[in-house]
Amino acid sequence: MKYLFILLFLPLFGKSQDTIHIPTPVAKQIAKDLVSGDSAKAVLELTKEQLTLTESKVILKDSIISNHVQKGIMYEERIKNEQLKFDTQGKWVDELRKQNKNLKVKLVFTKITLSAIAGGLTYLYFTK
Repeated sequence: MKYLFILLFLPLFGKSQDTIHIPTPVAKQIAKDLVSGDSAKAVLELTKEQLTLTESKVILKDSIISNHVQKGIMYEERIKNEQLKFDTQGKWVDELRKQNKNLKVKLVFTKITLSAIAGGLTYLYFTK
């Protein structure tokens, strides 16, 4: 690259000529520098494309991860709602058991009372 720089400014310091004579080793070095510069540009373009593709992959993976996180949150909410439903049903079952127990006690007292009344009426019927 330094030879190319020299070649660019060479006409400023000497007489204007239509042709420039460059020694063969210098010309070969200039050609090598130009080729390596072109290949470096090509590598840079490929690297930029690869970076763009990598960024696209990262964005896609981030969206997939975000979707899975949202699904996880939704599943946790569903589990909480189901747990609340089971807790509510458990309280309802406990309340029904209490009511059933109270009704059984009332039924026993009712049977005892009815038996006493029926027995008393039967006694009165036979004693008259």
